[in-house]
Amino acid sequence: MKAVAPVVMAFALAAGACAYAGQEPEPYRLRSGPAPSSAEPGRDLYMRDCAWCHGNEGQGTSRGPDLVSGTNGPALTHFTLTTGRMPLDSPDERMRPSEPVYAPEQIADIVEFVTGFGQAGPEIPVLSLETADIHVGQELYQENCAACHSTSGIGGALASGDPQPRDGGGAEPNIATDLHSATPIEIAEAIRTGPGTMPVFGSETLSDEELAAVVRYVLYLQNPDNRGGLPGGGIGPVAEGAYGWIIGLGALLVFIRWIGTKTEDA
Repeated sequence: MKAVAPVVMAFALAAGACAYAGQEPEPYRLRSGPAPSSAEPGRDLYMRDCAWCHGNEGQGTSRGPDLVSGTNGPALTHFTLTTGRMPLDSPDERMRPSEPVYAPEQIADIVEFVTGFGQAGPEIPVLSLETADIHVGQELYQENCAACHSTSGIGGALASGDPQPRDGGGAEPNIATDLHSATPIEIAEAIRTGPGTMPVFGSETLSDEELAAVVRYVLYLQNPDNRGGLPGGGIGPVAEGAYGWIIGLGALLVFIRWIGTKTEDA
């Protein structure tokens, strides 16, 4: 019997190996999906999607900056999430505006949780647009914003700042964001927190009333009252003049050609 036992065991092991031989191994994949439900949904979302780069208490890591110093606060956290600049798929990826990943209530939960880290940055602005002076907003916008975002709010390339790495190699210039799709809160948060290469305009520079005035004027730029005809995208007189030359002279050339053809036929 003792001699038979090793033979039986070897046969059992060989049979088990054959049972797995026909199965393809599957690579390990991280689990994805909605955050687990708990009493702290903001904590669950943060720990799942943000802590790997920013640390479990917002202290930062080698893969991402901290969330507690400088202008980091409820306003900046809310801005990066609502504009789709966060979260990133990779720490090396550049922040770009896109569709938000989270629903509004999830963003509110994350902001509430991150605020518990003791952030020093500003709160989410509260705007009184009904009483804001749009003429004051125009003056402030022309003085502080138009140089980068253009007089029409369409944005443009910046001459200052180090070019950012382009996906796939090369360098990509810094671009001032087009403001035509920005919401009032996003505009105010960007002014107060200065994301990217944008300067910070704190309450000591722009009061809450002046902030609301600038926001109201930017909203006007999104749908201006153009009484001079076709706005041409608001990209400047050179392009508008080009429209006149190309369309106007093009129509005249077609008309002249049409007249000459009729004369030859006659």
